[in-house]
Amino acid sequence: MKIKVEKLNEFCENSTVSFSTEYGNATANWDGDLPEEGKEYFAEIEIGETFVLGTNLKLCDENKFSIGMEKESVFLTGFLESVEKDGYAVLRVGDSIVSIEIMDAIPPESFVMVISNEVTLFDVKY
Repeated sequence: MKIKVEKLNEFCENSTVSFSTEYGNATANWDGDLPEEGKEYFAEIEIGETFVLGTNLKLCDENKFSIGMEKESVFLTGFLESVEKDGYAVLRVGDSIVSIEIMDAIPPESFVMVISNEVTLFDVKY
């Protein structure tokens, strides 16, 4: 996903970035070489959390991609392309895909919102 780093927040052993995309703005962990503020990157999104319907996963009525913040958590709204029997699922947010794990049986080909505070970005160095 194409992102623009708006602000870099460096802490002792980890860093976060406030970033913007065509779908909204959020703050997430950053893994790898530190990015520069104001610069655009192609980033992979990794979410280290399992999603449960009604807890951190919601079905959406509106078919619109979005990224944002809800308190200290990041939310992604996208199209659930596929769900495997083992819970592995593919969430499409615009032209990008995000691999997620789902506990419940959810029909693919629906718009969903996932909410997590375990979101990490990696520069894919395109």
